[in-house]
Amino acid sequence: MSYLVLARKWRPQNFEQIVGQEHVTTTLRNAIRTKRTAHAYIFAGARGVGKTTTARILAKALNCAQGPTETPCNQCTSCLEITGSRSMDVLEIDGASNRGIDQIRDLRENVKYTPTQGKYKVYIIDEVHMLTKEAFNALLKTLEEPPAHVVFVFATTEVHKVPITILSRCQRFDFRRIQLNQIVSHLKKMLSGEEVKAEDECLYIVAKKAEGSMRDSISLMDQLIAFSGNSIKADDARQVLGLVDEEMYFKALELVRAHDKPGILSLIDQVAVGGYDLQEFILGWLAHLRKLLLIAAGSGRTAAGEMTPDEQEKFTQQAQGLDDRDILRMANILIDAEATMKRSSQARLILEMACLRLCNLDSTVRLEEVIKLLDQGGDDPEKEEPPAPALKPPQQAKLNVSPIKEEPAEYTAPPQPLSRDFESLWQSLITAVQERHMTAGTCLASARPVGVSDGNLILSFGPQANFHKKSLEDKAYQELIQEETFKLWGQKLKVVCQVEKGQASQTPQVKETPQRLSRQDEIDRRKSEVMESPQLKSFMDAVDGEVV
Repeated sequence: MSYLVLARKWRPQNFEQIVGQEHVTTTLRNAIRTKRTAHAYIFAGARGVGKTTTARILAKALNCAQGPTETPCNQCTSCLEITGSRSMDVLEIDGASNRGIDQIRDLRENVKYTPTQGKYKVYIIDEVHMLTKEAFNALLKTLEEPPAHVVFVFATTEVHKVPITILSRCQRFDFRRIQLNQIVSHLKKMLSGEEVKAEDECLYIVAKKAEGSMRDSISLMDQLIAFSGNSIKADDARQVLGLVDEEMYFKALELVRAHDKPGILSLIDQVAVGGYDLQEFILGWLAHLRKLLLIAAGSGRTAAGEMTPDEQEKFTQQAQGLDDRDILRMANILIDAEATMKRSSQARLILEMACLRLCNLDSTVRLEEVIKLLDQGGDDPEKEEPPAPALKPPQQAKLNVSPIKEEPAEYTAPPQPLSRDFESLWQSLITAVQERHMTAGTCLASARPVGVSDGNLILSFGPQANFHKKSLEDKAYQELIQEETFKLWGQKLKVVCQVEKGQASQTPQVKETPQRLSRQDEIDRRKSEVMESPQLKSFMDAVDGEVV
């Protein structure tokens, strides 16, 4: 007798044996028990998650000698014939090779014949999305009102390609990718029955490679048994599957953080000489960074479900010194390299260039910290030696709005410097005015607040914002703003408008949403003012930095 592969040998024969699809099996079992079985089902999901297997078990449950029953006996003639794919009442059709209208016409002619042995005639059409448009249309009437003895079960990996007219006539079940721990647990049970020993790390490697597909994991394990015999180690799995040891990714990241360019190039040479696929190396490194990103972002529980207990400790230790922004920058470089590698013949050069770029990265520093450092004269208070190059302290913090150079004749006292409290009140004023009058609020949002002096709210406009300036000088708008300033400041402030000379217009584009307009305008204004700082430009040039 020829060898039967493990994927077929260990194929589930009843609903209880199906792994990871409890939401499907429970519904089908209840429907059979309460005699509420539908005439058409569509099973959608990734490869190897149990769609066709569930369809066969459903056919056995309907045609079992003791049924319809939710627990087929697997001993009667009908069950044995369905298991051996010999049943005349259960027809499995490959949608990819029987996709034309002629095949569907033949099916329509055959459905009127009653079953030869069982109670139902079950049509299982795999990869149903491959049928042509004409074939789907020919199936519509039969699918809507089939004979009482016919049940259709469609399986597809691309349910979005199935016409909505077909979906609306079926009960749809979405099969999930099987979780890592469930695959590992099932592999242990299977290997125990096969009298094969395997390291836990090996099982996790196979489960990760399968990407949620139980059939893929069993097929890979069958391959490993052929390679290693009855004792399988993790190194055997990496060698057969062409996977890079996880320790290589830990080492690569440490070399990048240490800016060790010779070390990282030596590591790439080791990977290339070892015969590993360089694109697979990048994908594995990205998967490594993803786990670190989840931990750094506070989602360690999500990452823990994809790691062994030993790996959890290692990842946690490495993530302690990493900022999520740094991980994102490294991941972007690797993603660009992987995309470039697909359309280039110089895979190793692209990987080496990407690794050197990673080594040139410095830790991310918040812009606020840079401004604070510049305000202190370029000296880091935590260090004894000043950083090079030496920077002169700026005359004023760039996060505050610059005061006007010429004071209008309507007031004598200089405007009060803007504080964070004032900026908060300013945003509240814009929101309140916009809620009462959209045009007035939009004009107010386009202004740059200078300060408050002698009962006046001083606003500055760009040379091209003459419309907004004149609008706010209107008496009705003035009274509206005075009412709102009284609620916020406790006094009615008169709006005094002035035009900035020799500067480009700073009037922002009007957004549809009022609150989003004021917030984005404030962010853009602050960023532009900060980036115009000559001290900041000198600092960025000196450290070869970039704003992210």
